Amino acid sequence: MKYGSIPAGGLGTRIQPIGFSKELSPVARRAVIEFLIERMVLAGLDKIFINTAEDKTDLIRYLSTKSIYKDMLIFLVRERKGLLDGIVLPEQYLREDDELYFGLPDTIWYPKDGFAQLDQFAGELVLGLFNTGTPDKFDSVTLDKQNKITSIEVKVAQPKSKWTWAIGKLTVRAARLLRQYEQNLGEHPLFGNAMDRYCQDHAGYAVELADSHCIDIGVPDDYDRADAFVKQYEK
Repeated sequence: MKYGSIPAGGLGTRIQPIGFSKELSPVARRAVIEFLIERMVLAGLDKIFINTAEDKTDLIRYLSTKSIYKDMLIFLVRERKGLLDGIVLPEQYLREDDELYFGLPDTIWYPKDGFAQLDQFAGELVLGLFNTGTPDKFDSVTLDKQNKITSIEVKVAQPKSKWTWAIGKLTVRAARLLRQYEQNLGEHPLFGNAMDRYCQDHAGYAVELADSHCIDIGVPDDYDRADAFVKQYEK
C-alpha cells in the first residue's frame, strides 16, 4: 500500500519568532503544510502520517479538528530525532513492500502532479527534483542517463548539479536500510548523507520535474514572497 509521510516535528528556528508551529504559517489563506497534503491526496493517498513532537499541540489540534484533510491523517508523536526519523517513522507499523511518499511541510512546489511523476520508476527510492536556482542551500542530486542517482551533495558551495530534491517515495525496506546508514554516519547524521550512502550501494532514481518551481517558506525572505509565488503558479 501507499502512504504519505510528513516530518512535522521541527522547531522552525529559521523563521521564528512567529508564535506558532511553522507548518501552520499562513500562505494564500491556507496553512502551508496543507499544500503538501493536497498534493499527496491528488496522488491518490488517503492515509497520511503526520510525524510530530508532543509540544506541537497547535499543529495537532488544527489538523485533527479544522483541516479539510483531518479524516485522512494519522498522528505519530515522538521525541525529536531529526529529519530522517521524521520521514521513515511509520515504517515500524508497515510491511516491507509498502511505500512512503514524503515531502517537506514548509515548502510549496509545482507542478501539483509531482508525486504521480515519481511512479514512472519502480525503484525502492525515487526522488522528485526541482531547479530552485540555489542548489547550494539544499541537497543537490546528480544522475546518469538512466536517471539513476550517482551522488547527493548536502549544502556544498559549488554543487555538481542544479537539481535538488523536495519530494520522494521509498519502500519500507529502503527506509529500514536508511536507518542503518544513519547509525553509521556519526553523532549528527543528515538525511541527504544517508540517502547518498544508500545510493552508493543500491539503485536510487530521480525525476527532473519539467517546468518546476519550489519555494522554502522556512526562510523569512521566501516567506515574505510566498503569497505572490502561489498566485503566480496556482492553476
